[in-house]
Amino acid sequence: MKFPYISPLERRPLRKVAALFCTAMLGVMAACGGSSSPAPIPTVGSTAVQVNLGDGPADWMLAFSMNVTSMSLTGSNGSVNVTNTATPMEMLHRLGTMEPMALISAPQGTYTGATMTIAACNVTYLDPTTKALVQKTIQGPFNATIPFGSNVTLGTTPLAFNFDLDLENSVSMDGSGNLQFSPKFQISTGTQTAAGNNGNSARNGGMQQMMGVVNSSSANSFSMTPLQAINAFTFTVNSATQFQGQISNMAMMGTGMGVLVSAILQPDGSLLATRVRANMKAGGIMGGGIITSVTSLPGQPATQLTLVMQNGAGASMMSSYLSQTITVNLTAQTSYEVDDDRIDLTKLPFTPVFNATNIYAGQSVLPTSTSGMMTSGMSGMSSGTITASDVSLQEQGFRGTNDLAITPGASGTFVLSLVPGCAFATLIGASPTDVVKITVYQLTGTNVESSTAIPANSTVRVHGLLFKNAGQWTLIASTIAAS
Repeated sequence: MKFPYISPLERRPLRKVAALFCTAMLGVMAACGGSSSPAPIPTVGSTAVQVNLGDGPADWMLAFSMNVTSMSLTGSNGSVNVTNTATPMEMLHRLGTMEPMALISAPQGTYTGATMTIAACNVTYLDPTTKALVQKTIQGPFNATIPFGSNVTLGTTPLAFNFDLDLENSVSMDGSGNLQFSPKFQISTGTQTAAGNNGNSARNGGMQQMMGVVNSSSANSFSMTPLQAINAFTFTVNSATQFQGQISNMAMMGTGMGVLVSAILQPDGSLLATRVRANMKAGGIMGGGIITSVTSLPGQPATQLTLVMQNGAGASMMSSYLSQTITVNLTAQTSYEVDDDRIDLTKLPFTPVFNATNIYAGQSVLPTSTSGMMTSGMSGMSSGTITASDVSLQEQGFRGTNDLAITPGASGTFVLSLVPGCAFATLIGASPTDVVKITVYQLTGTNVESSTAIPANSTVRVHGLLFKNAGQWTLIASTIAAS
């Protein structure tokens, strides 16, 4: 069903970036060379705790990375260390979702809050008037104290602590273009139900498309180190685990391979992989982010992309690449695919297309190269160049107003009106006052994070796959939540 169009959101002034939280939480996640040791298994009197970081958006940003140098949880049994090692985190690719920063063993008891220290933040955005790509650094350190709204009791059941960085209200810009940072966070907790039917939701102790490099593997388990996490993660597999991409079973898993993993936190504190997708063999590199430009001749396939880095993996992938740009060369041999792990594209009234002639600025992609990054002669914001053997379309997040009520479990379409002057609008050439509209498809399997209908004209966050269908921007939603 189609919903009537609703008036656009007023453009809000830039406010203090929740970067502090981002940064702190990013620190919680593992840096480029994170520890390769597996997360500790809970001992008597302790329970597995998954620490997650998410992003409440600042619509004008393309990337926000921060360097978290320490983080701890505060509880009745004292302070529990999450990390004291500098760890980089990028927040915009977490818009509308959560991503694990760490899996630790914490004493059972009552927890009242968290503390973190962030060294510095990098903000990448497009000037809405000149369309120029700008990057600025906000120097720290920043010390954040994050009280929980109500005390959280950790018993014998593994628990997820979710830290949602409110970037819009954490970063502000003065009339001279100088940025200030004062972190704001929203906190929640979650756990798997007894029936284990919460799926891979990170808010409930799961993982969705966690990117990293394989450290080791055996017949029924493997260890993986993400770029943006505190520790390595060890996963078990079973007969239901799906293997995709360059592998079809555990025997094909190899050290140095780049993978995307979806998993569920088990009652014993271990992680069970439900899906493992291998995109890259040892020696290669993956670099995910938002396309800022596409080079092609009229009517011809694309030959080159420029994107702002939000994530990555591989031996030559460095944390300093986050929030920087990368050039992606495309050849006739480059293959294109849609990463539809959480979305059933067969239930649509149209056939979504993603290929060399249907790839656009504003989409989130993951290019993969069989070799490393080429950096010779690079300067400014450019990290380097790769030649892509494969480019996959990835999920991404948007915020806007919905033109009709959104009912959990239902299916249909609604129009999402974006904030004028937001980064996506600037990327696609809209003026600072234009209202860009995206048609959102809600499927019966879309996760609506609400127990009741979300009213029309609400501010919502959607996460999913973005296509251009018959000239109209269209997003197939995996997750919808009130903002």
